[in-house]
Amino acid sequence: MWRNLFSGDSLPERVWMFDTTLRDGEQTPGVALTVDQKIEIAHALDDLGIDIIEAGFPVVSEGEKQAVKRIAKEGLRAKVCALARTSMKDIDAAIEAEVDWVHIFIATSDIHLKHKLKMTREQALGFAVSMTEYAKSHGLTVHFSAEDATRTEPDFLVKVFKSVEEAGADSLDIPDTTGSAMPALMKYLVGKVKESVRIPVSVHCHDDLGLAVANSLAGVEAGAEIVHATINGIGERAGNTSLEEVAVALHKLYGIKTNIRLEKIYEVSRLVEKLTGIIVPKNKAIVGENAFAHESGIHVHGILGSPETYETIMPELVGRKRRIVLGKHSGIHAVKILAKQFGLNLDEHQLKNLLAEIKAIGDSGGKVTEALFLDIARRVAGEAFRSRRIQLLEMSVAGGEEGQSVVILVNKDGRIESYGGVGPNTITAVVKTCDAIVKKMGFEIIDYKVWPTYSPTGYSEAEATIRSNGVEETGRGVHPEPAIALAQAILNAAEQALLTRKEVEA
Repeated sequence: MWRNLFSGDSLPERVWMFDTTLRDGEQTPGVALTVDQKIEIAHALDDLGIDIIEAGFPVVSEGEKQAVKRIAKEGLRAKVCALARTSMKDIDAAIEAEVDWVHIFIATSDIHLKHKLKMTREQALGFAVSMTEYAKSHGLTVHFSAEDATRTEPDFLVKVFKSVEEAGADSLDIPDTTGSAMPALMKYLVGKVKESVRIPVSVHCHDDLGLAVANSLAGVEAGAEIVHATINGIGERAGNTSLEEVAVALHKLYGIKTNIRLEKIYEVSRLVEKLTGIIVPKNKAIVGENAFAHESGIHVHGILGSPETYETIMPELVGRKRRIVLGKHSGIHAVKILAKQFGLNLDEHQLKNLLAEIKAIGDSGGKVTEALFLDIARRVAGEAFRSRRIQLLEMSVAGGEEGQSVVILVNKDGRIESYGGVGPNTITAVVKTCDAIVKKMGFEIIDYKVWPTYSPTGYSEAEATIRSNGVEETGRGVHPEPAIALAQAILNAAEQALLTRKEVEA
């Protein structure tokens, strides 16, 4: 924690998290959530500990208004907020949606005033004041934003904020609408505004130049008490401030309290990823697949001795698990620990042979999947390693008007068995089919993920987690066909679970 470095700054004791996943996040190109999906996300955000949930923009459509209204009636602990322009029509729509808060905005930069709104500064100021008063007269908590604040002349920005404060606004927001600010500017603007007003100040940053989290933290350093963010940093163009990144940074680096239950972060990230279809990059901080994965032999050796050697936070803090990845950078320690996870106690000679083959695969550009590791380990270990108990033999897919049907042939304990499933798409059909397979073994699928083919190798990757009696196992799969990769991942997880069960029973 580096809080002592900011002894001369006005660090708040607590920061309120204002989540706009359901409003700004849904404006991500290609994202369209159903009402039921928005309600599911809203409950997850509430469970995460979000203070204010911006549920949507009610005036845009009757469906949007009803979605916001349903969320407002869900009895959430979080305050439910609706977006509105400085317009009676917009504010009336928010009132009809029965929300707690209304987020009123109007652009204040000369660029927006001239080219978008076609009005003068004084006209914009008049709308800001009158609509704040109108919303307050209807009993709403008013959160006022000066759109494009970071490109607004600072003295005029302060004038607007002081005026709406006098009109009854409860809090103010400084948006970096185009993601063009730098941390020093954000810190300056927040400090200047804080000197002039008494009500809480927030920051709303976009990631066009990759500075959304840095700019948000700079705002907090200057005293901002509220941060706008989205799960996984989704949003228009390059996205918004990543909620998981800023929340963990506030906790770990600044020692600032939030209401966020950090251990729930990954769970909510996965939900938003599934429902929006926006895949989290593997190297994404906190929630990316590689965030707590280690391949380098030096790193793995250090991690096994003491995790803090190469990890800023423990993965369990945010609901994650550490993963040791095998490749050309791996060392003997990584091979040994993974072999033990598969119930193998290899001698030094066997470990060296196994490592040599793994490095050779890595040098040739190949990926060492867990299934491949099992095959190599079985050959190196000889009698010390028994045959797999479950193996994918064949998978066929057929499509029709009703969706996709899948048939999977497996070898289970020496018996050939056939399973089938139907779904709206191939991935769903595979999950239903594999679910029937693993349920017969006493397991359940609790999570899965498929990464489409991007690499020159033409392989898709998949990961799946299954659970039995509170014990979770994760398997991985690699194949040119995403559906087959997913089936491999689920069955590899089942193979590991069977091995774990055998060790426990022994």
